[in-house]
Amino acid sequence: MIYTTAILLSLVGYFVIGHLAGRRVKGLDDYLVAGRNAPTFFILGTLVASYLSTSAFLGETGFAYQGYPFVMLIFAAVSTSGCLLGALVFGRYLRRSGAKTVPEFFGKRFASRRVQVIAGLTTVFGLGAYLLGVMQGAGIMFAELTGMPYWVGLVLVWATYTGFILYSGSPGVMLTDTVMFVIFSLAAVGGSLYVIHDLGGWSGVVEGLLSQTDKPGIALWQR
Repeated sequence: MIYTTAILLSLVGYFVIGHLAGRRVKGLDDYLVAGRNAPTFFILGTLVASYLSTSAFLGETGFAYQGYPFVMLIFAAVSTSGCLLGALVFGRYLRRSGAKTVPEFFGKRFASRRVQVIAGLTTVFGLGAYLLGVMQGAGIMFAELTGMPYWVGLVLVWATYTGFILYSGSPGVMLTDTVMFVIFSLAAVGGSLYVIHDLGGWSGVVEGLLSQTDKPGIALWQR
C-alpha cells in the first residue's frame, strides 16, 4: 500500500510539475529547446536521468546479475564517453546552426530534404525503441512494487509522461527529469552507503560476492 501510494503521488507530482512548466511556454523555440537558455543543472539532470532510466536500473542491472558485471561496466564507460564527446564535439555545431532538432540540422547541413527525412526517421525509430524499453521497465517495476497488473502500470506511466511532455515540451521534460535525477541520486548514494556499511565495508562486499551461492562467480572477470 505504501509503495502504491508513493508511486501514484509521484505520477501526480510529475504531471503537476510538467503542467506548471508548460504554462511558461510561449512559442516553438521555448517548446523544443527551452528558449536556448536552460540552466546547466537542468541539462545535467536531463542527460543523467535519460541515461540512468529503467534501462539502466533494471535492464543493465539484470544483465550484470546474470554474470557479466564487468562487461556492463565497460559498456557503460564507452556509452558515457560517447555522450560526452557528442555533446562537446557535435553539440556546439548544433547550437550554432540555430536548428531546433537534429533532423533539421542535418537537413540544413547537407541542403537535402531527403537527408533530413532519413535523420528524422532514425530519430523516431531509435527513440521509439528506447521509450519502449523504458515504458516496459516502468510497467514491470509498478507491477512488482504494487502487486497491480502490469498493463495498469504501463498505461498510467505512459499517460502521465505523454500528457505533460506533449503539453510542456522541453521545459517540462528538463524539470521533471531533474527532479528524478535528484531523487534517484540521493536514493542510490544513500542506499549504497547503507548496504556497504551493513556488509562491513568494501572488503565485506567483495567477500560476500565471492561467497554467495545464488550466482557463483559473479565477481570474477570471466566465467
